[in-house]
Amino acid sequence: MKNIKYILILFLAVSFFSCDDDDIVQLNNSEYTPATNVEGFGTTLAISKATKTETIQVSYTPASYGVDIVVTDILQFSTTSDFSNPVNFDIDASENTFTFTVGAINELLTETLVLPVGEEAMVYARVMTSSLNGVDTQYSAVVNFSTTPYLDILFAEKTFYLFGDGVGRIAQNNKLKFIKVNSEPDDSWTIVWMEATGSFKLCSDTNYKGVIGRIGDAVGGEYTLGTNLGTDEDRGIDIPVPGTSGYYTVGVDMKNNKLLIEPANIYICGPTIGDVWPVASVVEANKFQLDTENKKMYLTKELQAGELRLHVTHPYISAADWWHAEFIFLDGKIEYRADGGDQDRFSINAGEQTIVLDFINQTGKIE
Repeated sequence: MKNIKYILILFLAVSFFSCDDDDIVQLNNSEYTPATNVEGFGTTLAISKATKTETIQVSYTPASYGVDIVVTDILQFSTTSDFSNPVNFDIDASENTFTFTVGAINELLTETLVLPVGEEAMVYARVMTSSLNGVDTQYSAVVNFSTTPYLDILFAEKTFYLFGDGVGRIAQNNKLKFIKVNSEPDDSWTIVWMEATGSFKLCSDTNYKGVIGRIGDAVGGEYTLGTNLGTDEDRGIDIPVPGTSGYYTVGVDMKNNKLLIEPANIYICGPTIGDVWPVASVVEANKFQLDTENKKMYLTKELQAGELRLHVTHPYISAADWWHAEFIFLDGKIEYRADGGDQDRFSINAGEQTIVLDFINQTGKIE
């Protein structure tokens, strides 16, 4: 942010008049000039994890309102040239320049603009200048450049994340976080949409040492995980997806250093099905079905009025302790019990209901 000091005499001499339609103030009948000469991106902006701490400097010729007033300059980005959905880059301008790291812009590209990693994309940028309330905002001419965002995992202690082309790379920057199993500190799980082909790995390292994969082939469907220590061979290789597109539950057993993938098994239980609880409720009639075309899970069933209770089953989770992997959706957003206390709930009316779950967007609804 750049602050230009008020010059009192000029400010007092400024005359204001408003446009009838939009109350935009014109300062002293002056001519406005937006920022120009935005430079620093080039035609191609090369970024990589190896250069994430290096700085990028974008310079520009500042806008003018014809008088000396306080202004704020913001760098905006968009994936379209018309800036129909622009995003602001949270950095301050100083001496007519924006200075930021490669890592900061990569985070904006992947997290805010949601660009896929490893794929070249065209990005558009401009400088937005604003001033006093009611004074028209100015925009520089749009510049564009191509760039290829990279995968950069943010690690957290004893927490796992999925990433890789087999899970659609939607896991970039921790989109696919594993969920703690309540009362079982060594176990975690997540439901993820897996493609028909590809692979994935896990990451968990506060010291940014790398990612972990599998050691050897699966035995009874169970993989032995690598470690974050030693050579690349110790860390393991990519874990292949099962080979059929769909939702899968991935469980991690850290006590035994194991990982197990199985088709997602989600069940309803409790008051809405006549106070039937696991393990008796874990039957086909109470199981969510896969809608492959729309990438959703659904259950259509005649239900009683009462609190909605949902849970996941997996070999690493005790069937009797179903609440260790309980979840619900509130205001349309899926909420997991994880290692927390009893969740908030909501009740549904009696009658035939269709419950729809979308684990890509983490939403749920009743139709």
